[in-house]
Amino acid sequence: MNKTVPSEPAVQWQLGEVTFDSRTRQLSRGDNQLYLEPRQHQLLLSLLASPELPLSREQLIQTVWQGRIVSDGAINRAVSMLRKAFASLDPTTDYIATLPKLGYQLLSNVKVVSLISPDQTQNSAQSTLHQGAQQKPASVRSGKSRNRLQWLFLLLALIICGLFVVRFWFYTNTPLQLLSAANKVPHTSFNGRESQLSSNAKGTALLYQRQANNGNHQIWLNTLADNKHLALTPDNEDSQNAALSPDGRQFAYVRYSSGSSTEPNIEHCQIVLQTLGETTANRILHQCPPDNAPLISWHSDGNTLYFRQRADKTHPYQLYQLSIASGAVRQLTLLAADYSGQGDIALATSGQQPLAIVRYITADTSELLLLDSNGQITFSQTIAIRATALAWYNTTTVNEDRVLLLSAGSTLYQYHLASAELTPLYHAADAINSFVVTGDNVYFSSTELSADIWQANKAGDALVRINSSRLDTMPRLSHDATQLAFLSDRQGHLQLWLQQVDGTERLLSELPGQPSFIRLEWSDDDKQLLFSKDGAVYSVNIDSGKLMTLLNADKQVAIANWAMDDTKLVYSSQRDGDWQLWLYDLTNNSEQRLTQQGGYSGRIWQNRLYFSKYHQDGLWVKELSSGNEKLSSGSEQLLLSFFDKINWLNWQIDQVQLYYYVPTKGIYRLDLASGESALHLSEPSRFVRHFSVRQNQTVYVRHSELQGDIYRLLLKAAK
Repeated sequence: MNKTVPSEPAVQWQLGEVTFDSRTRQLSRGDNQLYLEPRQHQLLLSLLASPELPLSREQLIQTVWQGRIVSDGAINRAVSMLRKAFASLDPTTDYIATLPKLGYQLLSNVKVVSLISPDQTQNSAQSTLHQGAQQKPASVRSGKSRNRLQWLFLLLALIICGLFVVRFWFYTNTPLQLLSAANKVPHTSFNGRESQLSSNAKGTALLYQRQANNGNHQIWLNTLADNKHLALTPDNEDSQNAALSPDGRQFAYVRYSSGSSTEPNIEHCQIVLQTLGETTANRILHQCPPDNAPLISWHSDGNTLYFRQRADKTHPYQLYQLSIASGAVRQLTLLAADYSGQGDIALATSGQQPLAIVRYITADTSELLLLDSNGQITFSQTIAIRATALAWYNTTTVNEDRVLLLSAGSTLYQYHLASAELTPLYHAADAINSFVVTGDNVYFSSTELSADIWQANKAGDALVRINSSRLDTMPRLSHDATQLAFLSDRQGHLQLWLQQVDGTERLLSELPGQPSFIRLEWSDDDKQLLFSKDGAVYSVNIDSGKLMTLLNADKQVAIANWAMDDTKLVYSSQRDGDWQLWLYDLTNNSEQRLTQQGGYSGRIWQNRLYFSKYHQDGLWVKELSSGNEKLSSGSEQLLLSFFDKINWLNWQIDQVQLYYYVPTKGIYRLDLASGESALHLSEPSRFVRHFSVRQNQTVYVRHSELQGDIYRLLLKAAK
């Protein structure tokens, strides 16, 4: 590799087919050119400083981020954006190598095109003066005039260049004014959980929700001056997700109600407006679909509401705008037809700041969007966290110092728009479910989450089987019911655990990528576990805990089950535009499509395909021909019409019984021989809807009584 490193500062570099001009931050190839952002420009300069050696992450932090604390995600994004810049000019060549445990290094030949040398600059100036002295102008007066103009233009150009250099140096070398959090103080200590915080513009009052003894939620007002708490909605209605108006005189909230006497199974969802301190009837602003959890945010003018809404649980959330005066609703965001995810899950606006949105991308990433008053996207950035809430920190700042706060799990992050940097701000003990910013204070609510795995025998007697004081979920009994696989976060993040035949528990495997929820499936011989994550399919060897990739993420797998044995898989994917089921043969890497009219969670049993669909309730069955499992000419048949869509997670077949869940009633079993259904286990209290049935043994998950308080953090500029 030919890499020439000059002793003087370089102006232009030749990297393979691409030319880099460090003065203008420009990459070019032929007639094509692009300009690097300051962060990517500084990164490339650091790599060019020692092209023969790998640059470690620690060195990058010192040279590119001036020693500030940055996440691995920020470094990865900077390198990725620089790679994309090179790829846009030369897509066939790799320019940056990632060296495991060493760092990053340039791959292409590096040659210097031109240098900045003090001697060259001085000689050039002397040569110019010498040549000027030898020339004899025709008119001395006009020559002097031209010389004055030339010197004037030269001086002006130097001043402009100097200002540009100073501004660029200041932008790239001034340390980012990071925030720090200190003095966490408990703000509430009620029994139960307080959540879904909001505040008025002056930060003198908080709104939150608490669960009443009858299970309904109530909206409460907390005036910060005297720390008084007042219930604003009665306990005979379920009121949630309230937002206090900027002037603190009104609040909007979501009201849920069960069906009427004529339609008992129909639930209602309404966005309601209520004036504080008045006994007048509230006003219904909007009827939302029942399967919704709208989150509401006020525009700073107090005349407009923003909220998220979806058609049902099979569709993503999208953003809407509601005029309080007229009740008119306008859709602001529209997701692509092939989008697969939860949609626009959180929103925030405050003061002079635009509407900010967090959009779900994957279990590990989100997209941050800013919208103008017309609903047009003015800013978009992918961030390497699964954010669930956000708020503006400096509500009146409109320059480059704007900061957004975001929460993901138990961590509060700060995002600086000027540098596109995301850095951790505060780590809470439990998951943060909501927060608000009032001046330099952040009020946040967190929830203590714990769940146990219980076991019920044939007689219905129940005992705790797994209890770690943390989250123990997704139980899966082996076919002989002697082993139990489950997920647990007892070591701080989700891992795959196994309860062995003798009852002892051991860590079986870490999860690939960022730890997140997965669905487990035993192989017929109980020697492997199968799961899908981030579009790929994996297996785990029970004896060794070794993880193996069976299908890569380009298959875009959602749900995967073993087929007849451990050589075939049934999986769902929407890579062709809609959710369909596929049969994959691991022995020859061949596959065939099993469904034509939709399929999401499928199992093959006795040459029949049993499956559910993504967009509608019901369980279907389809005959498969013997021998090669190719589809017969027969069409699919509806087996169960009252099979809820949420069963994709847990439904299973054990011997001749098919087990599924009926909301609010419990676990049912369908005899596949007789076609009769019967209640298997009534729904336990605090049921999490995770269960497994083998050999007449049933294991299921119950969460503990939810507890969560409100805390206050003081924010200040980090030193």
